[in-house]
Amino acid sequence: MPPILHRRTFPRLALALWLVCAFGHAAADERRVLVLYSLGADSSSAWQRLVHKGMYDELERSSQGTTPAIFEERFDANRVGEEKLQEGMAPYLETKYADVKFDAIVTENFVAARFLSSHPELFPGVPRHYVNHGRDQWMPRDGMGYEVSSDFERAIGVIPLVDPDVRHIVVIGDQTMRGQMWLERIRKITPRFPGIRFEIWDDGSVTELRQRAAVLDQGSAIFMLSSIRGEGWTRIQPQDLARQIASATRAPLFTHSESLVIPGVVGGYVVSGEAVGRVMARLLLGQPALAGQLQGYYFDYPTARQAGLRNIPHDAVMLNRPHNVWELYRWQIISVGALILLEGALITALVLSLRARRRAMADLASERNGLEDRVLQRTLELLQANRKLQEQASTDPLTGIANRRKMTEQIAQELERARRFRHPLSLLMIDIDHFKRINDSHGHEVGDQAIVQTATLLTANLRAVDSVARFGGEEFVLLLPETPVAVAAYVAERLREQAAQLRVRTELGDEVALTISIGVAAADPYGAPDTPSSLLVRSDKALYRAKKEGRNRVVQF
Repeated sequence: MPPILHRRTFPRLALALWLVCAFGHAAADERRVLVLYSLGADSSSAWQRLVHKGMYDELERSSQGTTPAIFEERFDANRVGEEKLQEGMAPYLETKYADVKFDAIVTENFVAARFLSSHPELFPGVPRHYVNHGRDQWMPRDGMGYEVSSDFERAIGVIPLVDPDVRHIVVIGDQTMRGQMWLERIRKITPRFPGIRFEIWDDGSVTELRQRAAVLDQGSAIFMLSSIRGEGWTRIQPQDLARQIASATRAPLFTHSESLVIPGVVGGYVVSGEAVGRVMARLLLGQPALAGQLQGYYFDYPTARQAGLRNIPHDAVMLNRPHNVWELYRWQIISVGALILLEGALITALVLSLRARRRAMADLASERNGLEDRVLQRTLELLQANRKLQEQASTDPLTGIANRRKMTEQIAQELERARRFRHPLSLLMIDIDHFKRINDSHGHEVGDQAIVQTATLLTANLRAVDSVARFGGEEFVLLLPETPVAVAAYVAERLREQAAQLRVRTELGDEVALTISIGVAAADPYGAPDTPSSLLVRSDKALYRAKKEGRNRVVQF
């Protein structure tokens, strides 16, 4: 049966959703929601990226001008671990949002859910929604639970359906509480497959797993849970673990999570991260959390073909399918076809008049093939040239980071996003102190080194959502989305301290110390609309004050 919300949640769910909807209609313009993610930034977690995409796609489709102000905080359980992440999070949230009145709190996945349920003192009276909380038969006392439970019977049952030769299934899990819960559910359903021998691998290093998987033949299959392994002092993420196992074995890999349907993993009956994100979006809007279809058949097209799978369900989603040539080059093909038809008519007339049909048809075929090749080659050359011109137009040639034009476009985009979702947005204007003196005293080559080292420092301190650009001469701009001005000032001070450690070596072996001055400004998501020019002017005024007050300092507008 499809995995949806547990039945026992519906009576309380209906009442809670009615209250949420009623409140949402009464104060739609003021609705504020805190979202806690378990698995870190989109760049570090494939699952988080899918959930985030589904959530914002649903908000785009359904909000109709009533998008709430969304405040997002992220744990990073896969890379850091659960315990370390939760130690200081409670006082951090309490301090950061002391003046914010939330209308709802939504958690996604097990780490954020367990953290919030263990801290009832945080945000008292605010409705709590625990999405995909990772605990069977668990109902939170302080909110509503929306558990997405994998249908392992269908997830494993699809293996003999698409690969009837399989007689041996290896299930790869781990020793975490969530992993052991999944394995226990799988053990209960294995008797329903009497013709298949099951084997559980929930221990051992990555190297040992690869060695054991290497001896499996094509009569075996691997069912890959979303597992984490340690390799030395590091933690191997689920996607990386799946890639390593796939590269070492001839047995096809199946899974239960959409985030693991990647090249090398055939897929199967999986939980959709985008569908979970759509459920969260409805909660953010104060609407009923209709579960819909949270699971479905997802297959990686090239891997499924290589494995020789058959009987794939007709409603399966096939990922990474090669693009249709007609869709990519429709007008080029039509143009070539028109030319071919025209040449065909001319050559036909020539053949009839010269009575050299065979030779004329051979010439026509040769010309046609050559014309198609030239048109396709020219198209590829134009695409490559356009891509190179775009990169040159938006990149600073000395530092390799974005230039003034690219940053101005980025500021406009982030201002629009900040206004739409009412997120904070801050901007740092950074200038190398006494740069003219460095150029005059030591030469332009040393000055260029100072610019490059400063750009390298700024780039090394970027988050995934931040962006940096050389704005002209020795000036840089650092754009910080979803960052209040107080946090931006703290970041600026940290950059100033790190810049003071930089040294540029001259041709004579001398070392030149660098310092920077920084002006900080922020857009007000609730005030009058900002423009890139107004935000840049404010940060430039703050930078001017920093220069005037003695340099090597941070000034907030």
